[in-house]
Amino acid sequence: MKTILIIALLLLTCQAYPQGVFESSLSGGSDSGNSRLSIGGYTRGAAFLGIIPEQDPYLQSLYAETSIKMKYNGGSWGGAFTDIRFYTGSEYNEKVHKMDLREAYADFNINRLGLRFGKQILSWGRADGFNPTDNLTPKNYFVRSSEPDDLKIGNILLRAQYQALDFLRLEVDLVPWYAPSLYRFDLIEMPAFVRINPVVQPGFAWDDGSIGAKADLIFGLVEGALSWYSGYDHLPALAPGAVTMSPTEGLDVGINQIPYRQQVFGADFATTLLGTGLRGEFAYKVPDTDSARPFKPNPEFQWVVSLDRGFGPLRLVAAYNGKWVKDFIPADAPGEFDPAILADPSIWPMLEGMFANQIGYYNRILFDQTHETSHTVLFRPSLQLFHESLEVEAAVIWNITTEEYLLYPKVTWKHGSGIQASMGYQHYAGPENTRFNWIKDAFNGPFIEFKASF
Repeated sequence: MKTILIIALLLLTCQAYPQGVFESSLSGGSDSGNSRLSIGGYTRGAAFLGIIPEQDPYLQSLYAETSIKMKYNGGSWGGAFTDIRFYTGSEYNEKVHKMDLREAYADFNINRLGLRFGKQILSWGRADGFNPTDNLTPKNYFVRSSEPDDLKIGNILLRAQYQALDFLRLEVDLVPWYAPSLYRFDLIEMPAFVRINPVVQPGFAWDDGSIGAKADLIFGLVEGALSWYSGYDHLPALAPGAVTMSPTEGLDVGINQIPYRQQVFGADFATTLLGTGLRGEFAYKVPDTDSARPFKPNPEFQWVVSLDRGFGPLRLVAAYNGKWVKDFIPADAPGEFDPAILADPSIWPMLEGMFANQIGYYNRILFDQTHETSHTVLFRPSLQLFHESLEVEAAVIWNITTEEYLLYPKVTWKHGSGIQASMGYQHYAGPENTRFNWIKDAFNGPFIEFKASF
């Protein structure tokens, strides 16, 4: 990792002419006269109901949120952007009041070289629905929102982009501090004696950071990229912690969340054939060998192919995601733990091995490695009605191998003044010992959302 600083210094010496300051502008926003500062954002309120079989519906989440986005255009030298969100309400039966600095970064341009430093959301990949090359940005897998982008969490990093040729853009991204993805194991049904410990932080130094490099190639109707990432997976692996047993306090089993390093070699492409958008993405992930097995995932190769076609007001998106796990060894799911065995003290010395085996299988579920090969399809039709003021869509995700599926219909009404209303339903399902079965009680149910942009 010491080579990271050398790469950054070399990039600072590059020369050429300036690029654009921002890759995308704010939707809406105000700009008086020749002011270089524009302000926009939105306010929204949302309610999510929980539906559990044989139970009455209950209010899962109810909140109000305001986002204030500010962009400063400094001309050819660069600029700055910030997105601040204020959130109040209840979520998963807990009161929540928070302010989130989702993004805050500055841009600086030196001819063909563009630098961006600060807290930012950086997404890699061109495929629809699944992006195995997208490894720089952590995610909140349990956020309640109708917007998929709200899953992404800002992370502090330095991005350097260099326009080497008209068709070639080189990019290097340096992540000095590890930021974990948020996975709410406390919302998953587990025995009362199991305790999930906080994520173990690997450190706050360059040697414990991550680096990504990418070359984007753009040739008219065809574009693509080759990428490489070396650093931590944002979703930690589970590992056994302390197991204690006492006559007064009973059994206590700790489970640690341990980040692990990996390398990811990726490629993606996008083009149009006969009026149909064709996208693909490929990634080979290799966890480093310095982490203890069996608690980290095996190496894997993942591929995605997606199609996007419009038929007047109707748009169809379809995607296929395949995965092959290297060095796969079949394993049966561990049996359900019977607390009655605790009455026999002779069993106690074997408890750590029993729980280690169970935690190892939990990791297989978490990283979708319960089968050597797996196949998942996505299908999302959407229909624009009444001059595009009403959108009706339905997303279906089906893991053919594990028999998990998600049904997600949604209706959105938009008014030209920036007002919109959405309502929909999420339904996750799957057999025992699958990810969708884990989270179904936390997500299944209808929702409604009102949003006003300014």
